[in-house]
Amino acid sequence: MHFTGYKYSAALVAGLIGLGISTSAGAEIKCWTNSEGVRECGNKVPPEYAQQGHKEISEQGIVIDEKERALTDEEIAERERQAAVEAERQRALEEQRRQDKILLQTFSSEDDIITARDDKVSAMDAQIKLTESRIDKLRADLDKLKEQAAAKERAGDELPAELLEDIESLRRQIQSNEEFITEIRADQERIRKNADADLKRFRELKQGG
Repeated sequence: MHFTGYKYSAALVAGLIGLGISTSAGAEIKCWTNSEGVRECGNKVPPEYAQQGHKEISEQGIVIDEKERALTDEEIAERERQAAVEAERQRALEEQRRQDKILLQTFSSEDDIITARDDKVSAMDAQIKLTESRIDKLRADLDKLKEQAAAKERAGDELPAELLEDIESLRRQIQSNEEFITEIRADQERIRKNADADLKRFRELKQGG
């Protein structure tokens, strides 16, 4: 006996299989759930249920394939979001492994990390002192020019454009050097924080090893 109808109840299909009655040669039975929640089977999935999941069953009653239902746009977007999150997590893990390897290859002890930190900070201190000396000289030069300008004003003379330009130039140089010092001190703070983080991670790696 062969199935000639379009669909059958799940119970009927199970009964036919149980009796050893086969479908058409090489055909598989497909089972799905209709809109009323009833399980149905047949040789084709109705178009209105094509986007739902279904199972393909052999003549022996064995599930040989299972098709998942089509995902909604929201589910697709959520799956992509989760995949992106997992990809970022894996990237972060790989980056952490790379940084850990560099840390262990660069330093053999906690003292090495501390020494490297102090050396960098000290070198920057020297830069700050040199820049501060430069600022002191610029300020002294500026004071002289300002005195010259004040003397001319007291004498009722017009201030030369060159004198005014020199005064403004010195002020810009002083400001630029002060900003440079601010940047160096910010760099020192970053070096200290990075060193603290390196020390913490170094201890964790050594204890974990």
